[in-house]
Amino acid sequence: MPSQTKLVSLEEAAEMIHDGDTVALGGHTLRRHPMALVRQIVRSGKRDLHLQGWNNGIDMDLLIGAGCARVVETSYIGMGHLGLARNLRRWAERGALEVYEHSETTAIDMFRAGSMGLTFLPTLTPVGSDLLRANPRLTECRCPFTGRRYAAVRAAEPDVALLHAHRADRYGNVQLDAARWNDSSLDPVIARAARTVIVTVEEIVEEDVIVRDRTLTVLPRSFVTAVVEAPYGAHPTACDARYAYDLDHLGLYYEASRSEEAFRAYLEEWVWGVPSHARYLEKLGPDRLRAITPREEDR
Repeated sequence: MPSQTKLVSLEEAAEMIHDGDTVALGGHTLRRHPMALVRQIVRSGKRDLHLQGWNNGIDMDLLIGAGCARVVETSYIGMGHLGLARNLRRWAERGALEVYEHSETTAIDMFRAGSMGLTFLPTLTPVGSDLLRANPRLTECRCPFTGRRYAAVRAAEPDVALLHAHRADRYGNVQLDAARWNDSSLDPVIARAARTVIVTVEEIVEEDVIVRDRTLTVLPRSFVTAVVEAPYGAHPTACDARYAYDLDHLGLYYEASRSEEAFRAYLEEWVWGVPSHARYLEKLGPDRLRAITPREEDR
């Protein structure tokens, strides 16, 4: 029986997400977040999402500021050296957003537990800290063999995981380039914890390209529900050696997030005002894209 294609459009991918879903976001701080899909989620008007991640930035902050999120669960939401996320702070301080605080390790452990089909994992990280009071998904437990004190981290069971990668074939075999940082290697673990997995990629390639470099495959097709071709789909975050993060645009975003009025103007210009990813890239312009893209010989 021939393999079934899993190639869909951004619009079709966003319709796989429903109001109230738990949505896990891959990537790390300013790197390889599925931003093209995040913007499409905002355009489609999703609400009451429970967002999960382990180290987040503009991906979660944009969804929060656009009114798409009800709960966030991660260790960090910020713009690196620019500062902490302002939409997160504003929505949390007025009681419009529920925040479950994690350390990086407990956030990682919740996905590890889910990926293994467990309901929790024990950890020492939050023992003796206020995390046990701040996060209802962490609770104290005892080792049944030694009586040692641990914290139990409740497993993440996302309805949907959203990732961005370098390439895939139309059947959903997903690869990362060999030239990459390893601090977002949690993405395959996040995927294995989720019921539905949507991956945007820089390029769709033929199956023989995947087979030729099979060691680069981080997610075989059996774990992937849908793939979307979205070049520069992580912008304004980086995509490893493919392109750098766009500091100018991140600065524009961060300045706009100072107030609700300015942020709404940002959404009008850069999300609602550009109805597709292709139009978003057109608005950025070829000069801006070239500025963040290294020459082939420099990769």
